[in-house]
Amino acid sequence: MAQPSNPAVIEAPDPAAQAAIAVDPWTGLLHVSTAIAIDVSIVGLTVRELFRLEKGSVVATGHPVGSNVPVQAGGSLIGWGEFQVVGDRLAVRVAELA
Repeated sequence: MAQPSNPAVIEAPDPAAQAAIAVDPWTGLLHVSTAIAIDVSIVGLTVRELFRLEKGSVVATGHPVGSNVPVQAGGSLIGWGEFQVVGDRLAVRVAELA
């Protein structure tokens, strides 16, 4: 939606957008960005080891393989996921929504 030239004047959404929002109130939020965080505990990492981390370092976590890790969006728990390897990247597959 274009920004109005006068900040005191607010443009109303077009009728098609209003109809879409009336059908599904989440429609207006589909393009809002948010930070996603995966909460993983690291066991036994010393400060020295922390400072020596570099790209490609492997760190042991407190979660057993295949266990679900909490997934947060904007600081709120939205579900649980599990780590998976996709190609040459580490990913989190959402396993359950909160």
